[in-house]
Amino acid sequence: MIHPENLCRRGSSPNGLPLLLLVACLGSPLPSPAGETPGGSADDQRAVIPVDRIALELSNPVSAIRSLSWDVEYLTYQGDLPEAGDQSAIRNLITTSWPIQFDNGNNLTMQLTIPIYGDQPYWKPISYLDWAEYVIRQLPEIDETVGGFESGHDHMGDIGFDIGYGGVSDSGVIGMLGISAVLPTSEDQSARRGQYLLGPEATLGQVTSWGLYGATIKHLTDVEGQGVQEVGYLPTNETTLDLFFAWALGNGWQIESNPTILYDWEAVDGNKWTVPIGGGASRTLRLGRVPMKLALEVEYFVVSPDRFGPEWLFSFSFVPVLSTRLLD
Repeated sequence: MIHPENLCRRGSSPNGLPLLLLVACLGSPLPSPAGETPGGSADDQRAVIPVDRIALELSNPVSAIRSLSWDVEYLTYQGDLPEAGDQSAIRNLITTSWPIQFDNGNNLTMQLTIPIYGDQPYWKPISYLDWAEYVIRQLPEIDETVGGFESGHDHMGDIGFDIGYGGVSDSGVIGMLGISAVLPTSEDQSARRGQYLLGPEATLGQVTSWGLYGATIKHLTDVEGQGVQEVGYLPTNETTLDLFFAWALGNGWQIESNPTILYDWEAVDGNKWTVPIGGGASRTLRLGRVPMKLALEVEYFVVSPDRFGPEWLFSFSFVPVLSTRLLD
């Protein structure tokens, strides 16, 4: 059984990119696996951290574990636009998490998220326009008789960056305050906004005897008040609620649920909410000296934009641990 006191006290070309990020982020040696002959460095002689504790930490947004996450997502779509239900998408989300621990036990956690789209549907009204999902949600009206869906391939989306300060209290309360930003790095019309997005974020949760649960809320808005959309300026005001839930089963196994609820304040009526429900399972294990987490999750969107929005999400996550040094 996992208890709050087992957590560290913290007060309150695309195919080669994951490998390059892994090499760049490696900076602290991992603890030696059980059975290794003593006599090495101090790091090598530390006791092995149980996989159940590592598994729970990897489900905690204010974790002291340094990691690299690679999420592969497959989405199906629905909507009132012609052939909306025939569309699908594949996207990769590569996220590095790098906490810095202070003397009081709190962490300053920095995350960099790089989205890479292998396949992305968009509405094409005429030959030189590609309307991404947020454009479809916001336009006052769309002529369904002009144009149709097409698919874009192999391009990078806008890079996100999050930085937050917080930790886990003696009573197991998870808390963090921070700032979230999205940079206009994409060059593809089917994904880009051409805007610098910035806003606050906050995390609140609880570590329990059986696992943990909580939520991270953030709001993003365009800080420049402009963009590169061919349809004219479309403002960004989006609030997301990232829920997290993990039930520890032992031996590195967990039941998980990590849905993201979106509310687009600028969308027309009937297209503001995106609400999924679902869950899955994960296993944290060791391959040699490297702990890693493998997870599968399925979500169904009980509320999705009327015109065009996701219906099902199938995701696979591969999370190698870069360092557990801050857990000691």
